[in-house]
Amino acid sequence: MMHATPVQPRLVLYGIGQYGSHVARMAAAKGWPIVAAFNRAGSKVGQDLGRVIGLDRDLGVTIQDCDNADYLGLDADIGIVATTNLLRQNMAAYRRLMSAGLNVLCHGSQSYYPFTSDAQAAAEIEGMAKAHGVSFTGGGIWDMSRIWSGLLVAGPCTQIRSLFHSSITDAQIQAATPQQAMQVGCGMTVQEFFDKGLDKSPLPGSYKTIPQHVLAALGLRLKETRVQIEPVSFDVPIETKLMGVLPAGQCVGSRIIVDVGTEEGVTAHAEIDVRFFRPGEIEHMFWSVDGMPRTSIRTERLDSDYATAACLFNRIPDVIGAAPGIVPVSQLGPLRPSAFSSR
Repeated sequence: MMHATPVQPRLVLYGIGQYGSHVARMAAAKGWPIVAAFNRAGSKVGQDLGRVIGLDRDLGVTIQDCDNADYLGLDADIGIVATTNLLRQNMAAYRRLMSAGLNVLCHGSQSYYPFTSDAQAAAEIEGMAKAHGVSFTGGGIWDMSRIWSGLLVAGPCTQIRSLFHSSITDAQIQAATPQQAMQVGCGMTVQEFFDKGLDKSPLPGSYKTIPQHVLAALGLRLKETRVQIEPVSFDVPIETKLMGVLPAGQCVGSRIIVDVGTEEGVTAHAEIDVRFFRPGEIEHMFWSVDGMPRTSIRTERLDSDYATAACLFNRIPDVIGAAPGIVPVSQLGPLRPSAFSSR
């Protein structure tokens, strides 16, 4: 039986963009206190958070310039960081929040499994978190759709030889502008893709952590990891919102291919597409296990941006209750809904 929780965590929001705004609206709807909100210098600074996130009322929280604010007086439980995917670019936010005694939940692909994303940054985060008695967790839609779906599909197995993971992510949702879509090759010729060095892009550095995270959470010892990125094209023209009609043979995005080995001999292979979609395609993640028994699971991502923020929001109590240090979502148990939480 599910019980409503009386806990109302005190939140600090760091980054009032798409996902930070979603989390703020969720907190306001649940009556969870928002103690402070920070953003980079710009038009949002100085405004009431409620107005900036689209509510028709003030929340009594003025958005502050993140570089000039005082963090030491914060009386809160957790800071939600929704800025960039890279640990090093987020480090100032982590230092500011953890030094103030706040647990940190970060929406950023490298934050899910910092140990193999950026070992040096991870060591600093781990040291800061333990020194201040707080926890650090990376969260978002990967929590349910990639990490926990991979763990759950392996649950029935008495033997595992290998795991397979694939997904398609809509570049038109991930990118707000044509320039952002071109970061994964959208609109380029295949030759331009290689001429611009996208086959050596740092993009795979985050996605490789998906099979690594799942294998490690299953108790296996990681060995070698191989990563490559290649252009994706269709043999028919495709109409896009961002770039109009792309002719047949032109790049519609990238495919990240990851192979991970373990000391125990179990392997994982992943093929992760970030691209424009054909008509009728749906964002989805797929896992299968070659073992006894053979198992598979497919999760579809509907309302991706809201789902990403909801995964962050629903993890808040778990992160506050976690032990000091870096605590991956794989150690926190499956997500639990906040749908039955009272105000």
